Amino acid sequence: MRPKDIIADMKTMYGIQVMYSKAHDALQYALSLTYGTYEESFKLLPSFAYVLEQQNPGTITDLQCADDDTFLYFFMSLGSSIRGFRRCMRPVIVVDGTHLKGRFGGTMFVATAQDGNEQVYPIAFGYGDSETTFHGSGFWNA
Repeated sequence: MRPKDIIADMKTMYGIQVMYSKAHDALQYALSLTYGTYEESFKLLPSFAYVLEQQNPGTITDLQCADDDTFLYFFMSLGSSIRGFRRCMRPVIVVDGTHLKGRFGGTMFVATAQDGNEQVYPIAFGYGDSETTFHGSGFWNA
């Protein structure tokens, strides 16, 4: 749904004209009620990392924040992915990243290998505020 859809629905259903900015704000509010906010999600990362390591033997996570609790990067590699890579994959790792759009931006990274059937095999995932910050992360040590 887009703000334009809200404007059209309000006009059709109630016969009122809504400004684009109001429709945009209403949409953002509805999305935050449905999915939560970015801030709430970032606060859950330490708990997520802890549970991930406890429930998945061999899993590696690394969450780094600056001195002022500003988020820097998060890295995770599931234990099963690590074991699978060490036992069955070709010893070549491909790392790619994509710049994320949105309020906080950043870069999402993924490390993959190729299995015997020439399929993509995910090894690790990470998110950082920039490519340079991520070079010192646990992404390279797993």
